[in-house]
Amino acid sequence: MRISVFTNFGLIAIMLGLSLLILLSSQVLGTLDDITRAERQKHRSLQLANELFLSSEDLTKAARSYVITGDPVYERFFFEILDIRNGKRPRDKDHSISYWDLNRDPSPKATGNTVSLIELMRGEGFSERELALLQQSQRNSDNLVNLEKQAFAATKGLCKDTSGNFTVPCAPDRKAAIDLLFGQHYTAEKGKIMAPIQQFMLELDHRTQTTLSNLQLKFQQQILLILAALCTSLVIVAIATFYMRRKILRPLADLSRQASSIAHGSYSSRCDISTHNEIAELGAGFNRMAEAIEHEINKLRQVEESLRERLKEINCFYAIRRGMESGSLEEVCKVIFAELITAMQFPHITAIKIELDGKQFFSEKYEKDHARELRKQVRVCGEPCGWIVVFYSDDQPFLLPEEQNLIDVIGDDLGKWLEHKQAEAQIVVERELRARDAAIREFAAHVDRMREEDRKYMAREIHDELGQLLAALRLEISLLKSGGDNRSERVEIIRRNVSALVDMAGQSVRNIAEHLRPATLELGIIPAIKKLADEFRKHGSATCLLQLAEEPIDLDEDQTVTIFRIVQESLTNVTRHAEASRVEIVLSQNSGGLLVEVRDNGKGFDPACAAMQKSFGLLGMRERASMLGGSIDIASVPPRGTVVSLRIPVQRTGSS
Repeated sequence: MRISVFTNFGLIAIMLGLSLLILLSSQVLGTLDDITRAERQKHRSLQLANELFLSSEDLTKAARSYVITGDPVYERFFFEILDIRNGKRPRDKDHSISYWDLNRDPSPKATGNTVSLIELMRGEGFSERELALLQQSQRNSDNLVNLEKQAFAATKGLCKDTSGNFTVPCAPDRKAAIDLLFGQHYTAEKGKIMAPIQQFMLELDHRTQTTLSNLQLKFQQQILLILAALCTSLVIVAIATFYMRRKILRPLADLSRQASSIAHGSYSSRCDISTHNEIAELGAGFNRMAEAIEHEINKLRQVEESLRERLKEINCFYAIRRGMESGSLEEVCKVIFAELITAMQFPHITAIKIELDGKQFFSEKYEKDHARELRKQVRVCGEPCGWIVVFYSDDQPFLLPEEQNLIDVIGDDLGKWLEHKQAEAQIVVERELRARDAAIREFAAHVDRMREEDRKYMAREIHDELGQLLAALRLEISLLKSGGDNRSERVEIIRRNVSALVDMAGQSVRNIAEHLRPATLELGIIPAIKKLADEFRKHGSATCLLQLAEEPIDLDEDQTVTIFRIVQESLTNVTRHAEASRVEIVLSQNSGGLLVEVRDNGKGFDPACAAMQKSFGLLGMRERASMLGGSIDIASVPPRGTVVSLRIPVQRTGSS
């Protein structure tokens, strides 16, 4: 059965069942209302019958109370009860069955409608037999009332007239009145009242009980119909539930499991639904969808695998390009080995060889050449420069055409990188040559200025010192030509003056010579440095410490002069700029050559700023070191001081 037909049938069955249940429920409610009305009618009927009985009792109580006490209140109460029962006075809305309550005022309050007890009984739907019994009881009660009225007249002293009314005055006879109300005749009349009431009770109970039994039987039948309808509904629901579980829920659960399997990656899952409803059509559609998904997933996996390989190639390509941005040829070859091997289909058996300008570079797993290989010629400026060779250590796997394309791209990039490096090297060499030419020209100009300064210094010293000394000598010699009495004493004075002038002239000549070339250089570099340290201590306030090599140092004249001038320039800079309190000169020799360091604890400076300001002192120091094949390193960190390090290659010697 199709789900739509089953659903329509189920809806119709549910609507019919609900309608039947509603109809039966309404009938049951109606029956319950009938039972309730019958119970209430029975209660009211009994209440009216009981009221008739109790009103007769209340009349008796009022009458007897009056004849005994003579209180007119009881007489008034007697006639009020009688008028209420006969419908001559209005009934109280909250009228009790008992007219007379001994615990309250014996005067009843009647504020309701005027209706007789017989009329109330007729309104309750009593049968003719029941009404006849009640009327008989009331007639008997009325006869008893006549007897009670006769007792009232005897109490008051009234006798009957010709018309039968008690209007003739006579002597009160209370004893006769008491005998009337308490005698056997009164008791017999009371019994005549109760006999119809008891028969009425039996008739009423039989009739109401029969009605209630019929209504209860009808109610039970209706309840049984409702139960039968509910049982039928339960059976139908059970059948529908079984059908839904077998034909709908189980196939849906199987369909859900297969969908969950596909969601977890098992794209080969299929559902097997044997029903012939919409679920079967849904299952067939699901199977077609699963087949389409599996087909597309397989295509996507192939594309993903291809994209993964291309991504490896792209990552390899860009990683190699990043590696080519900086580094030497060896480092670039290492990058090519690492990235290209990773990008290959079987990286664990891949080997690479690169040949460039007669140099060969091999990957780690390189063993020997194989027949199956991929080659790319590297060209620089259109000229062959070398090869990139890629092969597998195992002959089984085949190299892919895409891998050949990757190797071609890398080979082209390597050729372009070599072209770029050559161009950069040429540019750097040209820039360095231009910078060096400019520095040499500036240094040559500085040297010329220094030479001119030296010439001025020598001219000034010769003119000021030697010229004056020679003029003084000329004057003293002219004094020798003149004679006098004290010639011998005068000659002695002139001789002493001439000797002093000659000494001063010699000292001036030595100063000029020392400025041009210190004499201590002839003794070696260590005495020369000691002489510089002594001069530094003499003319400055800083402490100068020496750490000189103990073994002899054999230097040629150029090396000695260069070291001396660099140390001299360093001490001059300390005196002028450093504001240091301590200077240390270190001279040591090892297998690498000679190391000279000048350290101070001054305020330091920025070497980059000094280079931009073209400090000729630092430039001269660098040029002197480079002419000897050495190097000079100037490290300064404000305010930690400065270290000037000079390294010159020299040969160690065993003799002094």
